[in-house]
Amino acid sequence: MKNWVAGLCALLMALAMAVPASAADWKKAETRHFVIYSDGSTSQLEDYAIQLEKFDALLRLVFGRPASEQPTRLRIYLLRSMGQVEDLRGRNIAGFYSPRVEGSYAVSNREANDRGLRTLFHEYAHHFMFNNFGIPAPAWFVEGFAEYVSTAEFKSNGEWIFGYPQKDRAYSVNNGQKIPIEALLTSDVSEIRDGGAFYGWSWALTHMLYSDPKKRGDQIQAYLREINSGTENLEAARKHFGDLDELESNLRRYVRGSMGYSKSDLTLAYAQDIRITDLSSYEGELVELTLERIARYEPEATRDKLRSLAERGEGTAESWYQLAEIEFALNHNEETGYDFSAAEAAVDRALALDGNHVRANLLKGRLLLEPFDHGDDPDPANWATAREFIGKANRLDPADPLALYDFANSYLREGASHPQMTDALEMAFSLAPEAAEVRFAYATQLAREGRYDDAIFLLKVLANNPHGDRGAKAVIEALTKARDSGGVASIRFEPSEEEDESTGDE
Repeated sequence: MKNWVAGLCALLMALAMAVPASAADWKKAETRHFVIYSDGSTSQLEDYAIQLEKFDALLRLVFGRPASEQPTRLRIYLLRSMGQVEDLRGRNIAGFYSPRVEGSYAVSNREANDRGLRTLFHEYAHHFMFNNFGIPAPAWFVEGFAEYVSTAEFKSNGEWIFGYPQKDRAYSVNNGQKIPIEALLTSDVSEIRDGGAFYGWSWALTHMLYSDPKKRGDQIQAYLREINSGTENLEAARKHFGDLDELESNLRRYVRGSMGYSKSDLTLAYAQDIRITDLSSYEGELVELTLERIARYEPEATRDKLRSLAERGEGTAESWYQLAEIEFALNHNEETGYDFSAAEAAVDRALALDGNHVRANLLKGRLLLEPFDHGDDPDPANWATAREFIGKANRLDPADPLALYDFANSYLREGASHPQMTDALEMAFSLAPEAAEVRFAYATQLAREGRYDDAIFLLKVLANNPHGDRGAKAVIEALTKARDSGGVASIRFEPSEEEDESTGDE
């Protein structure tokens, strides 16, 4: 009897281990501006989709931004809890936003309280700013803006609330580190000991400036234009915010008082078309593994799981492509000798299953170009062959920013020119202005054409990034020197894992 029970227990344990971790029922919601993945209920997913589209419409209404005719939809992954987000990114992270040319995405949690939705609004605010505010902003405003707008609420009776005070940020302001106004205006979050205080004071200053009934943010717009015309940050602040000591006193008094907010029942013209699809268990597992890949979560283990998934039955072109991408990333280093044979085999399997897979064609093109950077005797014919794959991808999806970027970048890597390079990068930038790779490549091309001021302007957004400038400040310095001396600046951006980190929030 004992042996029978022990055997049954062993069998049950084996079956439990055999069930994929992604046995959850994943669903996909598609709207005008978003593609949302969730393993929660259909009704909850639909509610999140509606809330997000209303939030986009509210931001456009408040800040006077027209709707795009062909928006690039943001991918969003809604995980069950903050703990699952922390598993991907680290402690005290409720959500994050990752801007990238491969496809920007945001991750949030769907906790029962409003924390998950507020986090999601914060992350989308970053995406909205990149895509709709044409001028670079300092770190305090980047985070302050996202915090300020993230408390939006939409009532069932059609009423909406905007700019509602954040209790947790107010607490960190009143009980955390007191940041001098000059430090707040000129620092990024990594330079402040108490990150929560930086978010809190940035939110408080933004809230105060937008809540002035006489100016309604006019000071902020004038200040941003001033610093982007070349005026030093503090000088611009004094010009448009007044005496900084007085500004600091007013801010400290403001956070101790009763903060106001806006409330209205004005109809929001939001996109109401929502299509929800139940994914198969295979598709759901691929969604989870794709997220693990792009978030760089345990890459070796993720690679092994992707290989197992791709080899299950005949696999799919998408599963083989995802495997090829992670094989490429894992072997893109000196330790492996830049051996991309596994990536090449996987992408070839993807293309054999679907020769029109856009991203597989692009990866094939990039793989053909790698020997020019790391090989001993690259075949010159690879330039043309790679561009055939890239060109095919562009024809299949003319609005894919990665295809446009790869086309132009192939010539930048070769040190060659093509009459359509600038147009391709300009279009890629219009589709994915948030992607550092595109911004650097476009700036590089503009500098090659002698358009230094335009190149510098593009890079200022990265230079002001609250989570690190990715080398943009050094490049701006080189471009400024070349412009002023009449010389030539040579710049090239190669995003590393560290440079491609996403934006997290505490």
